[in-house]
Amino acid sequence: MVKIVANNPYISILKLKSSLVDVSVVAVTCAVLGTWDIMAVVATIAGIMIHSGCDIMNDIYDIEIDKICKPDGAISSGQMTLKNAWMYMLLLFLAALIISLTMGTILFTCLLTGIVLGGILYSHPKFRLKDTPGMGMVCMAVCFALESIGVWSIYSPINTNGLIVAAYVFVLVFSLTFMKDFKDVAGDVNSLPLALGIRPAARVCSIITVFPLIPLIYVTAEYHYLALAIVMYIFLASGCIKILLNDPVVEGQRLKERMVLTLTVPNYTVFLFTMASTL
Repeated sequence: MVKIVANNPYISILKLKSSLVDVSVVAVTCAVLGTWDIMAVVATIAGIMIHSGCDIMNDIYDIEIDKICKPDGAISSGQMTLKNAWMYMLLLFLAALIISLTMGTILFTCLLTGIVLGGILYSHPKFRLKDTPGMGMVCMAVCFALESIGVWSIYSPINTNGLIVAAYVFVLVFSLTFMKDFKDVAGDVNSLPLALGIRPAARVCSIITVFPLIPLIYVTAEYHYLALAIVMYIFLASGCIKILLNDPVVEGQRLKERMVLTLTVPNYTVFLFTMASTL
C-alpha cells in the first residue's frame, strides 16, 4: 500500500514532506495563542494546498532542469502530463482559497499573496526570483510568515505578539532554506553554491543558522517554554553545520532532510509542551 501511494504521481507531486513546515508554522502560532481546534486543522490543510500548488507550478516551469536533477519526478518522468499538472494545481489553489475565505479575509489575502510570491514570482520565467540567490528564500520566508499571520487572524486581531511570531517564522525559514540548493547544484541555473562556490556558500549557510536564535532568545524572556525550542534548534542546527562543513553536495539529500527537521521539530516541541501544560 505504501509503495502504491508513493508511486502515485498525484500524491508524490504534492511533496508532502515539505508540508511539515506548514504544520509546524501553524503549530507554533497556535502554541503562542494557547489554542488548537478544528479551525487550525482546516487552516493547515488550506496552507498545505497552497504550498503544494506552488510546488507543482515550480515543477511545471522546471521540467527541463528536473530531467537532470529529479528524473523520477511526476512531470519530468512523464507520469503526469503538463495539462493535468496545470488542472491539478488550479484545483488545489481554488479549494484552498474558498476554504480560507470562509475563515476570514486576512487568511484569504495571506494565502492569495502566497500564490503570487511563492508561485508566480518564484517560478514564472518572466520573474523567476528563485534564480536570484537570496530572493527565492525571501519569497518562501514571507509566504510562511504570512501563513502564521493568517492563522493568528482567525483567533485574534493582529498585534505585536502575532508579528513577533511571524518575524520568527520569517527568520527561521530564510536562514535555513539556503541549504536545499546544495542538493540541486548539477541542474541549477543560479544559486548560492554556484555564485560563491561550494565551500564559501557552506560557510555562509553555517553562519546564518545563528539568526533564528536572535528572536527566540528575545521572546524567551516572556515565553519561558521557548527555551525548549532553543535547545532543540541548537542540537539540530549543529547537525546541519556538520554536513555543510563536510560535503554538502554529496550529502545534499541528507542535508535537506536535516534542514526540514530543524525547521519543524523546535516548533512542534513548543506546541506539544504548551498543549500538555493546559491539560
